[in-house]
Amino acid sequence: MEKLLEKTILGAAFDSSARDPPPRCHPGTRLAILARCLEFIVNANGGKVRWVVVAAGVGKSAIMQNVAESPLPSVSNRASIFFSINGRNDGTKTIMTLAFQLATKCEPYRQFIEHEITRDPSLPQSSLPVQFKEFIIEPFVHHPQLNSLGRVLIIVDGLDECDKSHTQRELLQLISDACLKYPSSPLVWIIASRPESHITSFFAQEDVRAVYEKEEILVDSDEARGDVEKFLRNELTRIQIEFSLAPQSPWPPEQALWKLANAAGGLFVYADTVIKYIGDPTIGNPTLQLSDVIRVINAHPLPNVPKDDHPMARLDVLYAQILSKVPMK
Repeated sequence: MEKLLEKTILGAAFDSSARDPPPRCHPGTRLAILARCLEFIVNANGGKVRWVVVAAGVGKSAIMQNVAESPLPSVSNRASIFFSINGRNDGTKTIMTLAFQLATKCEPYRQFIEHEITRDPSLPQSSLPVQFKEFIIEPFVHHPQLNSLGRVLIIVDGLDECDKSHTQRELLQLISDACLKYPSSPLVWIIASRPESHITSFFAQEDVRAVYEKEEILVDSDEARGDVEKFLRNELTRIQIEFSLAPQSPWPPEQALWKLANAAGGLFVYADTVIKYIGDPTIGNPTLQLSDVIRVINAHPLPNVPKDDHPMARLDVLYAQILSKVPMK
């Protein structure tokens, strides 16, 4: 196990303390997307890959966190990698990271890989194709004790943040080839990424289409906008209670909340930034901070802020306003 640990991405698992607290979906939001992902895990047959593709700022990692934490009786084992450009992006350690997690949770699997490493101590240093064959395919396809245990869920979040694009495509190729060659294997993959061109072109290949389903989370879908509005309402109510604001009347006024929701659209990162600014205890004046945000929205109407091609542009405007409020030292 020590040999495996040396080759893992520390802090990449969904339950790692390095990510604590991890992003999670706000209660009551993203229910439809989560339901579709969980249904896929339970019912996946020939197609064993679900590609969740989403632009930045929509809450991809929160959705994947909720999926990873969801109890599923049909799933016997699970492993996950949450890639991040902040130190968790070495794609060459992907298979070893998954293998280590599975080994800590499944005794038959641990015994299997310990035997393999004893037989060939160089395996943890081998290429990705060799690691994939020895630590994924051999145990879960050819080992009766393991392939009969139930579904094995593997979540790869932020594939586009893996450090090299050719490594990203190599991992996708290994996974898709395995799904094509072994359609009855217990492995189910959920891969989440931004719509980078090299990833999109990979999934567009004719032979790959047979093994995956696509879940595209649009920035400004009705579903996303409704979830963001729910998040804003709940969090503003929390701020109202926390700061004892206008307890006898609605706060904020409905028109102000409508402006916030309309400006955020389906961008959870925008709504989250707004809430953190309005409820910032170091300033301690939510009503004034809300007025600041409304002033920014009024000064930069949405038709003048690009959304489709550059959905983060409206967030840039908000950040500029927040930074302007920071006192100079």
